[in-house]
Amino acid sequence: MITFLLLTAFTVSIDSFFCGFSLSFVKGKKYLIVLLITLTVFVMCVTVNYLSLLFSDFINDKTACFGGIILVVIGLINLFSRSEKKIKSSDKGLAFFSLASGFAVGLDGAGANLSLSIMGLNSIFVPITIALMHGFMISAGILLSKTKLFSIFNKFSFLPPLILIALGIYKLLGLFI
Repeated sequence: MITFLLLTAFTVSIDSFFCGFSLSFVKGKKYLIVLLITLTVFVMCVTVNYLSLLFSDFINDKTACFGGIILVVIGLINLFSRSEKKIKSSDKGLAFFSLASGFAVGLDGAGANLSLSIMGLNSIFVPITIALMHGFMISAGILLSKTKLFSIFNKFSFLPPLILIALGIYKLLGLFI
């Protein structure tokens, strides 16, 4: 059952890798953002875990639509915001970006957490595993983007918002496939 939990956590956190790749271009406190996103995912999973009876009718595959919409909106805001330094350097901007990104990438984790809690897995071990896997994948995306192979992308300031928009569109297309 542990293998199943780890595979599920890995599967629902793959989008966090691309979110981390996008975050690597943000100036400032990257690992504070990673921590806030991880905590947001954890709180979402714990909340869904303990309120699974109430949310069982509402959380399904279609909730990925909301995550996709949020990612597209965040990407569009970042794409059209030319004063990136103001948004990224303020604590309110970092907190908002972290919470919105965490909510967007965490919806899949919350849905998976719901199904795993219904299957009877440990009520605290599942949210911890899913949140840590999201944090690991975001960190891996940030670290991979710092390699020489990906360093050429630093010149393209429009790339991180486009990655978020593409990830959001991918989640929206997953609704229809």
